[in-house]
Amino acid sequence: MISPPRVAATDDSPSLADRLDRLESLAAIPSLKARYGALADAKYTADYARVDADTMRQVAWQQAQCFTDNAVWEAGEGFGANRVGRDALFAWFQQSPWCFAVHYYGSPVIDVQGDAATGTWRLWQIAMADDTREAVLLAAVTHESYARQADGAWLHSRMRFEQLHMLPVGRGPAPLAATLAALASRRSASSMTLESPPSC
Repeated sequence: MISPPRVAATDDSPSLADRLDRLESLAAIPSLKARYGALADAKYTADYARVDADTMRQVAWQQAQCFTDNAVWEAGEGFGANRVGRDALFAWFQQSPWCFAVHYYGSPVIDVQGDAATGTWRLWQIAMADDTREAVLLAAVTHESYARQADGAWLHSRMRFEQLHMLPVGRGPAPLAATLAALASRRSASSMTLESPPSC
């Protein structure tokens, strides 16, 4: 009887070093996200005002440093629209529509593949519009990409906002809105309804 040829066993499981590297990356990326959120909030004071111009530039530049040189930003109308590059993001981070904001990012789903990674986060934010002083609740989903740099640090290479919804605080029942312009339109329509005299 002729025995079948033996096939050499292969072990495709990741090495200990690969597994450790992945775990470190899975810890580093949320830390990056936490830093980004903290800097986004550091542009406003506890009494609902934007910080002075010099501090704003410094914080906005640090916030932009959370991104690669050629990072892509896709946030839609009123939130920076579509921008490419760290310098473009630096300019936007100084022009945000808020005079106060607190960002909470949670429920991350992160996939690491070598020196690249992707992630999905759920954003919950309370903010105050700089022009109207109106407080809003904001929810969104962000789809992100990350790139590991030569020094080992992870940075955002892409951030895309989807399923964005906003709701004014303290005005009773109101529909959600997807942009600041839509929120203003619905606020105006609501005011007109309240001011209209009752029909006889």
